[in-house]
Amino acid sequence: MSGRSARQLRDALLLAASVGVVGGVLLLRRSNAPGASPAPPAASAPAEPSPLPRGGEPERAALDEQEAQAGCDFADHGFGAYERWHPLPLGRLLVPPARAIRADGGYDLLVHFHGAEPVRKQLAPRDLGLVIAGIDLGTRSSEYARALEGGGWGALLQAIDREVASAAGVAGARARRLVLSSWSAGSGAIGRIIERGSDPIDALILLDSLYGSYMPGQTSLVQGQLAPYVALAGAAARGAPLFYLTHSETPTSGYASTREAATFLLSELGASPIAVTASGDGPPSGAPGEAGDALRLTRMYDGGSLYVRGYAGAGPGGHCAQLRLLPAILAEHVLPAFGR
Repeated sequence: MSGRSARQLRDALLLAASVGVVGGVLLLRRSNAPGASPAPPAASAPAEPSPLPRGGEPERAALDEQEAQAGCDFADHGFGAYERWHPLPLGRLLVPPARAIRADGGYDLLVHFHGAEPVRKQLAPRDLGLVIAGIDLGTRSSEYARALEGGGWGALLQAIDREVASAAGVAGARARRLVLSSWSAGSGAIGRIIERGSDPIDALILLDSLYGSYMPGQTSLVQGQLAPYVALAGAAARGAPLFYLTHSETPTSGYASTREAATFLLSELGASPIAVTASGDGPPSGAPGEAGDALRLTRMYDGGSLYVRGYAGAGPGGHCAQLRLLPAILAEHVLPAFGR
């Protein structure tokens, strides 16, 4: 078998193993992932996905275009005060008016991985005063991880500083506070960043974006595999930088779902979520009504600056609905923590 044929077979097996998961739904127009839609599930046993070192984020494939469009329709209210996207060597950038940049060049930065356009549609019309970087690199967590290897993360931050300085006309622009967020496959980038441990993170938001690997032949997660996340969650529980983790009820095949990973993370801290059963619980403020039952809160955990939220949604719509949580998380938790 040629090298090309082997690669095609490997990709087909991964797609078959992952088609039940909705990582990558947000790339609706496939601008970064040309080619055919994922293959349907094979009748044979699925291949075991490959996690990242110590992070446990398995490969995940996109749904086909029709399924994605059905669950991920975000209303477009324009760019607000941001005016337009600014291109970056990796991703693109929204720069607020110069008044949001301090006289000394300091600014608050949100870097979001996977789903730049839905994030722009929701956040740009709001005057949050954030510089917002949106990074879309494909439909697999490994594509995000590779881009952030070596000096990729540092180069991205430097490029953002340069673009903010140029766009706002403020010399020496620099991010003074950093918020990282990801949805679905974007966790591949988050894993690489936090494994470095060299850049201070002021807030971490994982929107249906933390997965795990099972022990061989079992349905229990490998002990220690999510160690960087557990360390950050433990620090947040003690009042350190905010960590906000959400999950849907979207099932996975061959590896642990976001619900299972969230349960595992809490158990590593000796904690458990509490069930939310009140029928009056609706979507959080900032989450549009079109999300329907997908954002019905089912369980939660609060401890220090650690927040875990579980929602009823499953499938494409439930997975995409998680992105609707970002505005409220920023407005109600992150910005107040920054004294804003």
